[in-house]
Amino acid sequence: MLSPITVTKQSPFLGDECVVCKNPFAPGDEIIICPEDSSRHHTHCWRANGNKCAAYGCRGHGEIETPETAIPEVPTASPPANQPPAANPNGRIQQTASRLGCGQGCLLVGISIAIIFFSIGCFGLWAIADYIMLEVLGWQYRVPGAGLILPQIALLLSL
Repeated sequence: MLSPITVTKQSPFLGDECVVCKNPFAPGDEIIICPEDSSRHHTHCWRANGNKCAAYGCRGHGEIETPETAIPEVPTASPPANQPPAANPNGRIQQTASRLGCGQGCLLVGISIAIIFFSIGCFGLWAIADYIMLEVLGWQYRVPGAGLILPQIALLLSL
């Protein structure tokens, strides 16, 4: 069960946008924070989306707690007076990357394809240059089937 949070004038979520409707949160709005990726939704948007997160690739879901099903909160011990409570510097909930998302996966695939095409392209350019030098221009800069040797390199450089 997910507990809704009421946005106040001092809330760190004030002005943030709902993932579903893209409307900013205003004081008095009830919101749900996805347990998987910490994206924020209006409670009615969460319900309209089938009680699940609307962020692409997120699997967060859960029923919203109603006042009848709410479990009374147990008071927690406050930190000692000489120790400030631990808080995020910007007052927002930390989002953690626990898996490779669609955007990162697509980027890696795109980079891999670019490297493959670049390699094929470089080999193709070398093959074209080799053909032109050997067949068209008649430059015997290498022995077919053998690597370059020092006299051939010197001859090539003297041209």
